[in-house]
Amino acid sequence: MKKLFVPFGAILIFIFLISCLDGPKSKEPYTITRTIDKSILDPDVSREMHKVIVKEVIPGNKYVYVLVEEDGRSFWISSGKQQLKKGEIFFYNESILKTQFESKEHNRVFDTLYLVTSLIPEEHGKGVHGLSSGSAGDKQLEIVKKSIVEEQDSTAVFAGRISIADLVADPEKYAGKKIELKGMCTKVNIGIMGRNWAHLQDGSKDDYDLVITTSEMVDKDKEVTIRGIVKLNIDLGSGYSYPILVENGVLVR
Repeated sequence: MKKLFVPFGAILIFIFLISCLDGPKSKEPYTITRTIDKSILDPDVSREMHKVIVKEVIPGNKYVYVLVEEDGRSFWISSGKQQLKKGEIFFYNESILKTQFESKEHNRVFDTLYLVTSLIPEEHGKGVHGLSSGSAGDKQLEIVKKSIVEEQDSTAVFAGRISIADLVADPEKYAGKKIELKGMCTKVNIGIMGRNWAHLQDGSKDDYDLVITTSEMVDKDKEVTIRGIVKLNIDLGSGYSYPILVENGVLVR
């Protein structure tokens, strides 16, 4: 029987390919990139739904640290900068547990801290969705879950960072895809139809005013980097129509 001869070069190529597939996976506690295959998402990320009450707030330049209570248990969480008040109720379903987490800004070490992707206010599911304040809690929770899924668990293909000029020049190319934009927030309309409506300009397209919907707080007259999904020819009625609209925006920290 003849022995099968495998060139040494082929063996090296095979080992190289295997090492690439088994390389390290990056962790992004505040902004978690989505892919079509959810099985490759960071295994350290918990996706259990939580409903928490704010007990204490420590604001920061980029992040907010919050002491919350859930079912009689108090613990600290942290998320992107936003305005929170004691007694408010929020939902979240993505977090990473950190121990001995140091906040240099506050010169403090948290024994345990949950890094939360995004906090969705309880009021998000009321009123604008056709529910009265007396609607069943379970039904409201399902609406909030749906909002979180739309904002955080989208399987849209990530098309990378682009300019507004790129988007306007070929919107069909990016339709239904997730993009990243960097620019100046020139205007924000808060709480309309359950969303905040941020107007972004980056100077690449004659000061084109791009509108992005988000559940996060975006500061006016601040430069931001934000990711969202491109939607085309959106007609909301009452004269509000958008040939290009970026929805489910999430600030990149």
